Amino acid sequence: MKILVVGGVLPWPEVSGLAIRLANVLRGLARVGDLDVFLVPGQDRWELPVIPPDVPVRRFHVVARPSGSFALPERLVWWLGGRLPSHFVGRDYREVQARFRAWTSERYDVVWFSTLRAYVPLKPVVDAPAIVDFDDLEDRKLIERLTLLNAARDPQAPGGLAAWRDVLVGMQARKNARLWRDLQRSAARSVEAAVVCSDLDRQYLGAPNVYVVPNGYAFQPHPVGREGVGLPPVIMLPGMFRYPPNADAACWLVGAIAPIVRRRVPHVQVRLVGLANERVQNLHRPPEVIVTGFVPDIRAELARADVIAVPIRYGGGTRIKILEGFAHRIPVVSTSKGAEGIDAVSGRELLIEDTPDAFADACVRLLTEPQSRRVMVEAAHALFREKYLWDRIHGEIARLAEAVARRAPFSQRLWIGAGYA
Repeated sequence: MKILVVGGVLPWPEVSGLAIRLANVLRGLARVGDLDVFLVPGQDRWELPVIPPDVPVRRFHVVARPSGSFALPERLVWWLGGRLPSHFVGRDYREVQARFRAWTSERYDVVWFSTLRAYVPLKPVVDAPAIVDFDDLEDRKLIERLTLLNAARDPQAPGGLAAWRDVLVGMQARKNARLWRDLQRSAARSVEAAVVCSDLDRQYLGAPNVYVVPNGYAFQPHPVGREGVGLPPVIMLPGMFRYPPNADAACWLVGAIAPIVRRRVPHVQVRLVGLANERVQNLHRPPEVIVTGFVPDIRAELARADVIAVPIRYGGGTRIKILEGFAHRIPVVSTSKGAEGIDAVSGRELLIEDTPDAFADACVRLLTEPQSRRVMVEAAHALFREKYLWDRIHGEIARLAEAVARRAPFSQRLWIGAGYA
């Protein structure tokens, strides 16, 4: 079987949730076919990745995604009649499409699009049974962020230019959310299978051809989590802090949660581990707050973490960082939104709290109660091995690709994550 994978990020090195997911989609698909991989990443600095030996890619090509423009002329046209989200405005994909046509003239048995950002430019030039992996549902993310901003706004604040700017930002977010929702639904209708990370996202999309391929984590023969708490105690938040939900979580952790923790655990250190935007970089305040930037080996940071905090307040998909904690036997505290889509129970595999006081109390509990730590990491590790090993998920990805290539009726396909075929 010949399989084409079209992605919007580089899968290697595996330093972000989206890269980890794409890398493991490739491992799953490699079980059942020959892989051609065509990538259209953003124009940030990047180098051609080194393909690991466990992913036998036959052909590989990378073309930088064209930059967009949302200056006043484009913005006015978009407001008057834009049919795609603002992300696509001003991007000319003709060169990308021409490069793809020149790269291959083969016919494929199935094509896997990793995210809508890869689907939109190349679906028109690829003629094969198709799967699109949504990963995130962008409309949910936008509306949840807008709700969060509105809740934080002071109703007594004076009007003026700032107030009008907030109104325009809200209008733009709502229009973008509507356009993303329409795009998601039309994309799902146009392909043989749409893939999401959780059953909650499947229910939200509501289409009959939506399948759940959960996120996972690699088996760790030597988990780095430690039983005792270090000096200083460390609360770690890993992530790509150029991603707005992670940046918001970092600011909330440092500004609202950590000060409450320090009243009872005075020397606790917060470590924000991953590439950061300027807003998160400005949180760096040693020794209380360390912003590491990119780290080549996350295991070294995980080895010093006493709690993994996931104070996510908006967004879609599922958090690989939670599974990372489970796999390495490090206790986890999360918000309800952060733990969404993961089959874990608060008080058993992790602690879930949604206010700064309660979240801080949960961190303190896991820093000061050894028995609670031991019981929770054992339960979390057992859940991880039962449901979230990438090795098992690879098989589900392979079976879905085979079913789509055969164009089997949906009633005969494996419903991934739902427990029946």
